[in-house]
Amino acid sequence: MNLLTEFENKLKRDKVDSALVQLDNNVIVEYYRNKKMKEKQHKIYSVTKSILSILIGIAIEKGYIEHINTPISTYFPEINNDSEKQKITIKHLLTMTSGLHFPGNNGMIPSKNWVNFVLNQDMENPPGTDMSYSCGSSQLLSAIIQKTTGLNTEVFARKHLFTPLGITDYKWNHDAQGIAIGGFGLTMKTSDMLKIGTLYANKGKWKSKQIVPFHWIEESTTPKVKSNDTFSYAYHWWNLTSYNQIGRIYFAYGLEGQYIIVAPDYQLVTVFTSSMKEDELSPLNYFKDYLLPYVINSNNL
Repeated sequence: MNLLTEFENKLKRDKVDSALVQLDNNVIVEYYRNKKMKEKQHKIYSVTKSILSILIGIAIEKGYIEHINTPISTYFPEINNDSEKQKITIKHLLTMTSGLHFPGNNGMIPSKNWVNFVLNQDMENPPGTDMSYSCGSSQLLSAIIQKTTGLNTEVFARKHLFTPLGITDYKWNHDAQGIAIGGFGLTMKTSDMLKIGTLYANKGKWKSKQIVPFHWIEESTTPKVKSNDTFSYAYHWWNLTSYNQIGRIYFAYGLEGQYIIVAPDYQLVTVFTSSMKEDELSPLNYFKDYLLPYVINSNNL
């Protein structure tokens, strides 16, 4: 039994809703738990963050945002009375190192104004020192896109990312102020998640058009903060740093096992949607145990 067959058998046994594997721009595995899963808009949870990162890169390239080291007080002057908060930059939000305390989504979601809720939190650490995962940081980034472009983040995404990729069947939820939820707001089809991964594997090009600057792809997916011995964090993208010896692997990851995994050195893109409550790292392990060895062995033939 070859590795791809073992991989597909594993998907059928577990709570994987869908999986697409693409090698050299050709889909080599297409799995859906049932017919509905192919057309379903899946909750992608924090995979939303990585798509938000793409939009920040596009906004910088188009001149709406000056650069990642711009202090966020430029957009939120209400924090100018706090010398520590004045030091927070866009880069700090992207790397989850703002230093702002975040009490979790259970604290933010019931609040009447999410942006104000996040900005009013106390500083736990100086900006840039420690990583603390926060959907609040993502919400501030979405608000910054809206403030700088004059467009809702969803509209900006539709114009500069989704429409060029042919992504039309999605939903992006908003907070009470009408700001697209940066940390977890998107639902998308599996095939459209694959388009996002393909765009990055192809250095930001789609049908010969440069959608995302290649330098942003490199910068935004290169490890910036070490999470543990296995993972590092970049600009709202995760890195599988324990595999650096065989090539770069970065991924978007969402609750319950949603993934867009890109191994650019092998032109390998893998997407998972699932409803795993406890084993949400399993899809990443399937990628490591079956797909990577398959591709590496194929390259060595």
